[in-house]
Amino acid sequence: MQVVELTTGIQCAELQQHLNPLELARVSAALAREYGGAILAVERNNHGSGVIAYVSAVERYRKLYEHGGQAGWLTSAASKPEMVNRIAVQLVESPWLFLSRALLEECRTFINRANGGSGAANGAHDDCVMAMAIAQSVRAEWLGGGAERWRRKAGAVS
Repeated sequence: MQVVELTTGIQCAELQQHLNPLELARVSAALAREYGGAILAVERNNHGSGVIAYVSAVERYRKLYEHGGQAGWLTSAASKPEMVNRIAVQLVESPWLFLSRALLEECRTFINRANGGSGAANGAHDDCVMAMAIAQSVRAEWLGGGAERWRRKAGAVS
């Protein structure tokens, strides 16, 4: 899990822990509340749909990221290259945004594969990298006009 500040993109917090979907929902909602009701962008791939369900039903946290009418971020063959490229550029142009040793270690073992994909090298992990890629992508979307959509959803803009 990554927390980034909206205007600067600087990394504020990171959680790297093995949790079941219910525990992850609880911790995520608590952290989002601690950071002033932050937008919670859960990857909806794989077990993420369970986390999203728990965040909504059990935690009753309403500031979930949505795209195309569905809660959660979808990492796909189309979205992943853009996400990864975004943080690669940020690492070069604004390295001070990234404060975690765990994240930077994962960046060092994040590779491009012969089949055109990317991910952790054998024996390494990329959870911190992908969480940051999602956070920075949601931030970019927000700054590019997504804030208006959230205000309308909340009833603040007619």
